[in-house]
Amino acid sequence: MTLALTGHAVGRGIAIGRSHLAEGSELEIGEYRIGADEVDKEIRRYRNAIDAARHQLEELAGRVSRNVGIGAAEIIQTHVLMLSDSRLRDGTEDHIRRELCNAEWALQMQLERMLLEFRSLDDEYIRSRGEDVAQVVRLVQNKLNEEAADKPFENMPDRLADTLVISRELTPGELAILHERGVAGIVTEHGGPTSHTAILAKSLGIPTVMGVRRAQSLLREGEILVLDGGLGVVYADPDEAISNHYLEVQRITRRFKNSLEAIRDLPAVSLDGQRISLQANAERPAELQMARDEGASGIGLYRTEFLYLQGAPPDEETQLAEFAAAIALLGGIPLTIRTLDLGADKSTDYLDFSQLRRCANPALGLRAVRLCLRDTDLFKTQLRAILRASALGPVRCLIPMLTSVQEIRMVHLLLDESREELEERGLDYDREMPVGGMIEVPAAALAIEELGRHLDFISVGTNDLLQYTLAADRVDEQVAHLYDLQHPGVVRLLRHIFREAEALRLPATVCGEAAGDRQYTRLLLALGLKEFSMHPGRLLEVKQVVRETDIPKARAALSHWFNLPPGSPPMSLLQVINESQR
Repeated sequence: MTLALTGHAVGRGIAIGRSHLAEGSELEIGEYRIGADEVDKEIRRYRNAIDAARHQLEELAGRVSRNVGIGAAEIIQTHVLMLSDSRLRDGTEDHIRRELCNAEWALQMQLERMLLEFRSLDDEYIRSRGEDVAQVVRLVQNKLNEEAADKPFENMPDRLADTLVISRELTPGELAILHERGVAGIVTEHGGPTSHTAILAKSLGIPTVMGVRRAQSLLREGEILVLDGGLGVVYADPDEAISNHYLEVQRITRRFKNSLEAIRDLPAVSLDGQRISLQANAERPAELQMARDEGASGIGLYRTEFLYLQGAPPDEETQLAEFAAAIALLGGIPLTIRTLDLGADKSTDYLDFSQLRRCANPALGLRAVRLCLRDTDLFKTQLRAILRASALGPVRCLIPMLTSVQEIRMVHLLLDESREELEERGLDYDREMPVGGMIEVPAAALAIEELGRHLDFISVGTNDLLQYTLAADRVDEQVAHLYDLQHPGVVRLLRHIFREAEALRLPATVCGEAAGDRQYTRLLLALGLKEFSMHPGRLLEVKQVVRETDIPKARAALSHWFNLPPGSPPMSLLQVINESQR
């Protein structure tokens, strides 16, 4: 009898093969007391475990860089950096001194405190960094426990072709090892779609489903599995109908990928001759390199939050070094740097997760530009780094969550102050660096005419814009069905944004998930969008739709849909637009 298990759809694609249950056991972390004269020895034992974990990760990163790619190794390096996190290190050592307890227990207590803070955050991406901290701590605990296995998957076969690995969880390093061995697919009991492991699975093209509850107890060693990474479903012992269906899907997928390869070097031009700009969202070198490889015309959204996840906020030189590396890697295509988009309950001279919390309405709280305008020292440090980066290549500065002209004026004032400070230090910058704003709040969308006069470009964040417009959280399964880009109110709001931007001759981009979802490409083109920014892995798919679309016909279909008389049978907007292309 077929068993169907569901989880988070992470790595798209179909995998068919036999299951292999990855060995792994939970370390039992016990507490015991030490004498006051043993504290220094226990702290040395903890630091030695940190050093051993760092050595293992750096050795793994070097091998993975050679065998898998620089991008995979770079993600593993984020775990190396976490080992140096001052809150993790100092909090553990302080607990040892204060409670006179063993290092394992102190480390576990510090982890639980940090995870509690992560879980209280509203931002899904930032919350998921707690998974990375837990994985790093697990490695250190293994080093503290002399009986724990020193190498991951040492008892697993060297070749995993046609094998789907079932694991409780996977670190990015462990995933890279499985990729080296040719794994066909991955199923984990824990982990989410924004974790670093998930990001790596996507970039490596491994069909993956994460967060499948009790997968290791429900699935048997060696049984036939079908994994649908796009739907987030795993079938155990599939019947003939399911097997045949997915074998056909695999054949169709291969043909689809071949059709994408055929247009890789062709321009993104519609059937009626309109050239469309396809850009990428990115934050780390792996994604930047993928964007170049996939033919992105620029980076429409470069996230900077990762720089603030290493404890103390980064200084100007640290940020500049990251921006400079990105510019060099991109080889001359534009880089749009979004300023810090985090939330906090108060302004401080430092920023860590003890300052970030869940308030009564976290999405409506002190976040993004609101936080930056409250903590101007933090903001100006980043603005100076962005300005200096603009001297190294084409850079644009993007301000998130604007709602008023007053906010834009304050940003420009701080930019002017930052420019003066750089000039006093004799440092160069691009005096014509474009400054744009993200349109994520309905009030900002309705005030484009006023806001746009103070901006050089706009970028529409459809994720938040839909959430605020529809009062529905897309990650809340109870109301996720209300989160709909085809809602008439949303469609009219987007049409208003693009019309006003065109009247102002203001470049407009969509950088939310809708930009990379090929089912919405024709709708966005019909609304007047000329610039898309998306995950690099979606660029060729969207380009294919652009090249197969007659935009005037799509616009006529949209106009027809808007003007349907009252009482007309309900019609899917996407269906109406797609039928116009036949």
